[in-house]
Amino acid sequence: MDSLPEQHIEDLPGASREAAYEKVRLVFLKRRKGTDSEDEVARRAGFGSADAMHQQLSAWGFAGLLPPQRAQPALESKPPEMAPEHKARGSGPATDLPPAANAMSIFQGAIKELSVFVERLPSRKEHRQGERYVVSYAKPLLEAPEPGEDYGYLESPPDAEPDEHGTTSLTLDQAYRRVSGGASRHPDDGLTAAIAAALLTGTSTDQLLDALHPEPTAEIREQARVRFEGDSGPMRRDSLKNKARQIAALIRGYPIERGNRTNAASKEWQSAAWVVQERLGYKYSDDEIARWLNEQDAYLPEFKKRRKITVDDVRDLRSLDFKPYPDFKPY
Repeated sequence: MDSLPEQHIEDLPGASREAAYEKVRLVFLKRRKGTDSEDEVARRAGFGSADAMHQQLSAWGFAGLLPPQRAQPALESKPPEMAPEHKARGSGPATDLPPAANAMSIFQGAIKELSVFVERLPSRKEHRQGERYVVSYAKPLLEAPEPGEDYGYLESPPDAEPDEHGTTSLTLDQAYRRVSGGASRHPDDGLTAAIAAALLTGTSTDQLLDALHPEPTAEIREQARVRFEGDSGPMRRDSLKNKARQIAALIRGYPIERGNRTNAASKEWQSAAWVVQERLGYKYSDDEIARWLNEQDAYLPEFKKRRKITVDDVRDLRSLDFKPYPDFKPY
């Protein structure tokens, strides 16, 4: 079969691009599983044949998904290279944003809602029936019902104990009522929000799988990690973490445009950029600043574990034009 003309996946029109990404995703998952033949992978991913799949993946720019026997042999042996550095550089005009504190009451309300949800987890029952997650809650009898909770069944409180005759006596303010929580093909909004909040505040997918999944296999662990963190290529673009960042950028007034590859500046890189501005104010040269930063343990400690700071690094830090404080002016 002749090679297809190269057309990178990002150059495809919208609907075709999404369909292509879906095929790539299926190939990725099947390869991770490692039990299917190339013809089976091609069939399940929607290609006509294994050869057609190899040709198309290469044309889309995904040669890394080709099996080893399809890869081009190296012309000569080369020593391993370090991963390329992605240093933040370049700047632009500074624009003040509305203070994040403006949303303090909104965030506090969200935290309160999550806290109420978490406190009621011991009274929650959930099972899988058919294709739905079915949920119910035990709530104090005298608590005002929410919409859909008008009907329920009396239930003893979680800490109630029967007397010597096996009878449990309750007052109205001690009684509980089991009410419906809904049934859906997805977990309910409360649990979904709690899982998302846990992930976005540092909990790993493995921790949640260990606590909540009935039988987390290695394949499921990988799927969860990729859907949250992403991986190389299209998986990273559609990950929960990336989507949350895109929504945050939109809400802050500056949506991330397609093709934007601006590298993030870590905390230590930003603080070093401040110091560089101060040194420039004292008329230090780039070479002098590089030597000074290498001598100071407090600046760029993680960066200096890989190598020494160079004049080019100082120029990159300068290019950020980060001012140490609002009224900073070079001397």
